[in-house]
Amino acid sequence: MPDIYAHSGDAYMRVDDEATWAGARDAAAAEIISTTAVKYNSSIRVSSNIGGTQYDCYRYFAAFDTSGITVKPESATLKLYGFTYTDAQIIVIKVNSGAIGGSSTDYVATDFSQTSSTSYSLEVTSWADEAYNEITLNDTALTDMASLSEFKIAVIDHDYDFNNQAPPNGLTRRTGLYHVDEAGTSKDPLISYVAGSASGLTYSQSEATDLVGDDYTINNFKSGSLSNQYERNPEQVPFSLGIRGPRHLRGRTTSYSVTLGDKNKK
Repeated sequence: MPDIYAHSGDAYMRVDDEATWAGARDAAAAEIISTTAVKYNSSIRVSSNIGGTQYDCYRYFAAFDTSGITVKPESATLKLYGFTYTDAQIIVIKVNSGAIGGSSTDYVATDFSQTSSTSYSLEVTSWADEAYNEITLNDTALTDMASLSEFKIAVIDHDYDFNNQAPPNGLTRRTGLYHVDEAGTSKDPLISYVAGSASGLTYSQSEATDLVGDDYTINNFKSGSLSNQYERNPEQVPFSLGIRGPRHLRGRTTSYSVTLGDKNKK
C-alpha cells in the first residue's frame, strides 16, 4: 500500500473574534496562519462566546503530490496524528484549484476562502490523542487523486463550518493534530492508498460478422476488428496493418503480413 506524505507547507488558519458567524466563516483571508507549526491543539475549531458576539473559525490545509497516480485507486485513507483536543466532528473537503498552496508551495492566508462544498469523506465523530486517526476517502476523492496532480484538502468542522450553521452561544469545539514540521515522519499527515488496475479493452463478438468475414475479408477497419476475428477462430488470424478494407487475405494459416501504411493516402 503506497503512502504519500503531505507537503511541508501544510497550515492551520485562524479567524478570531468576528462579530458574526458569517464574518468568521466567510472571511476572505485568515487573520493568523502557520505553515511551520509542528503541532497544534486546535487545528480545527469553531466557537462562539456566551453572548454570541464573537465567533472563531479554524481550518487545517494540506496538499499531496498525486502526479504519479494515473489510475483511480481502489481505496485511500487519510491519516492524521491526534494531539490534545479530541472534540472531532469534522470532515475532509476539497480545496479549490485556485488556492496558492499545493504539493510544492506553502499555503497562504487568502487560501482560507478557497474551501469548496465538495466532501472527500464522511463526518468523523471520534478522535484519538497521540495516535493515527484514519479517515476513509470517498469515491470523489479517489477520482481526483487520479485526475489531479495537486490533491489539495482542508479539514474543517462538519456541523457548523461545512453546513454553514452558526455555533450556539458558549460552544467551543476543537481538534488537534501533528503537522508535517514535526521531527521525522512518524506523525506526519499522509495518505495510504491501494493502487487501482487499468481496465482491459473488451470488444463485442456480436460485431465480428460485420467487421471481418469468414474468408478473412476485412470489411471495416475499426478498433477490435482483428480481435473479434481471433475470438471467432484463433487458428485463422492473419495480421495486416495500414491497408484499407475491404481486403481479402487468403492462403496458409501460417502466413502473416505486417505492412506500414500511409494515413494520408486515399
